[in-house]
Amino acid sequence: MSRKQLLSLLYDIMNTQMELSAIESFSEEARLNEDLYLDSIMLLELLLHLEMEGGFQIPDEDIKPKNFQTVGSLVDFLLAKQEVTG
Repeated sequence: MSRKQLLSLLYDIMNTQMELSAIESFSEEARLNEDLYLDSIMLLELLLHLEMEGGFQIPDEDIKPKNFQTVGSLVDFLLAKQEVTG
């Protein structure tokens, strides 16, 4: 999956599945917690959607704050996971 496809997948999940009220703030620079208002439970929900809809396998030990600061850092993390598993 390309960076553009991952961004589109994230947007679709956050907008359609999770119905985020702050979706208008979505961009690569958007902070997941401060701009998109994702709390820890919502982040777990997002990860479940990524595993189910995107085919990602995200082990607990990979869930580190640095990977989930912004939409862009999450995409970087997913691209790296894709290279390892793909």
